[in-house]
Formats: sequence, structure tokens, C-alpha cells
Amino acid sequence: MRNKYVNRAKISEAKFRELVRFFSIDLTAIQITELTGLNRNTVNRYLTEIRKKILNYTQLTSPLSQAQLPRFNMNETDEFCILVREFETKIYTELIPQEIAFINGKLRESDLLMDSDYELIIHVENGNHIFLGKKSSDANRHRIKLNRIESFWGNAKSRLTKFKGMHSSTFRYHVKECEFRFNNRNKDLYQLLLKILRKDPLF
Repeated sequence: MRNKYVNRAKISEAKFRELVRFFSIDLTAIQITELTGLNRNTVNRYLTEIRKKILNYTQLTSPLSQAQLPRFNMNETDEFCILVREFETKIYTELIPQEIAFINGKLRESDLLMDSDYELIIHVENGNHIFLGKKSSDANRHRIKLNRIESFWGNAKSRLTKFKGMHSSTFRYHVKECEFRFNNRNKDLYQLLLKILRKDPLF
């Protein structure tokens, strides 16, 4: 079936665009299934693939070095921390296992954390966030930076609560989706997603 956003598509381009529109306004898979009339498994499959493309896009557009942090096996844990960097009004994140960052509830003194580009770590379970020794000497500037980070985390926490109990392998997709939505909150997400998917089709 002809669809410039999906290779070997099983649904029409019009139906796919409808799915993307509902995704862009942050409807759940259940809501999208009801509104589009598509099979629930089909909707879940497409949403997962869209989130993978969002992850790729956030990595390609991030000004941070992707080589600084090793790739962790997220399937071996369901306890995470989020590394955060606020840069030029945008938020950039990376997910790491909680045990890498904390021991007995206290932050590890780790070169992995302190030498990275990230400024703050959020303990997902309790919401606590700790600066990694990079506070600005300008109190007002630091407060503005912290406000942006707290705004991001407030939005992210609200979104992630909807997906409570999600499989650990997909948690990173949702964190990156939160980053993407926050950084593009003043843009037309529907049109931006179509542009991304036109350049990098699903499957």
C-alpha cells in the first residue's frame, strides 16, 4: 500500500496521518484505537516505531556528546535515573540504571557522572534531583535553568505516570518522547513528526 511515511505499509497514508495527528496531541493507544478503528496491536506497533524515530531524532539533534556514556542493558533493571542538561532553553536527557548512579540511596562519586556533559540527575522513583557540581555562579541564571528543568520534569512525571508498569526496554523511548515534546512545545508537532517520518520512514 502506498505510504511515503511507512515502508511496506499495511494501512493507508491517510489512516497513518490520522494516527500521527492523535499521537501528536498525546492521546493514549486506547484512545487512538477507538478513534481510528485500527487494531490495538497495530496501533501499539506503530506508536513504538514512531517513538524509536523520535529517539533517533533527539540523538541526531542533541549538542551533547553521545560517546561519553556507555550503553547500559536496560532490560536488566526497572529502576532508573535520568541525566539532564539544560542548554540554550532546551532539555537533553539520558537514561541510566539507578545502581550506576546511587548506592544505599546516596549519589556515587563517579567520573562517569561528573565528567559528562549532564548537569543534574533525577532519581525516577522518588523524584529527587541533584546537581553534578556545575551550578552557575549567577544565582538568577541558575534559578532560570532550574525552573526549566523542573518544568520539564513536572511534564515528564505526569506523562510517565500514564505509562506506569511499562516494560523497562521501552522506558527510554518515553523519556526521549518527553524531551522531544518539551523542546518542541511551541511547534506544530503533527507537521514536525510528518517531516521527520518522511525523511526516515518506519520499518
